[in-house]
Amino acid sequence: MADEPRFTIGSLLEGKSALVQITPVAGEGNPLPPPGQGLAGPKGLGLEIANIAALPDAEDYSQDPFYGANFTAAELAHCTGQPVAKAAFQGLLAAKHAIVKSGAAGAPKDGYKDIELGFDGEGRPTYPGCLLSVSETGTVAAAACFWMGQAEGLAAQPQAGVQALRAGQRFIPTKHRLLAVFVVLSLLVLFGIGFLKILQFGFPHR
Repeated sequence: MADEPRFTIGSLLEGKSALVQITPVAGEGNPLPPPGQGLAGPKGLGLEIANIAALPDAEDYSQDPFYGANFTAAELAHCTGQPVAKAAFQGLLAAKHAIVKSGAAGAPKDGYKDIELGFDGEGRPTYPGCLLSVSETGTVAAAACFWMGQAEGLAAQPQAGVQALRAGQRFIPTKHRLLAVFVVLSLLVLFGIGFLKILQFGFPHR
């Protein structure tokens, strides 16, 4: 099926990203509205795991072509202010890849600088309409993105049509659903990182 999760343990071991698409389902007897009239666009989950050592070394990150093409001035300043700049850069880059995988943004043509991340009061990366989780082990950086999408299409529908769509449905509060999905995704990220560490200890490089 096209909507099945593209997530396997093998994808984690190979450092690939995983994407889970969420398809809205209407209650029995209440078909979903045609495309373009309901929730705008596909909603999804994006996961990215990357090796920190894969990033190029640089004496001055702000002058390096690779970092200049993939990070804004604010992102450069944030990462160079971290204890391990390279790990911070890979974490943000993984977050940008996860955002693309979730469907919240299209793949940029000229580098990931076009996907600009913000930062909250505690320095955690943010992106409009998304919940982000970024972590690193010192060797691997991982990021998860849950794209919440926009409900702008529902506002344009007649009120009667919205009521008909909701009739007979039992809703779990949106905050609870988002929290549950994001907790599960975070656990998958932690499981993947832990599994990689186990493999590293169990099969040391010779």
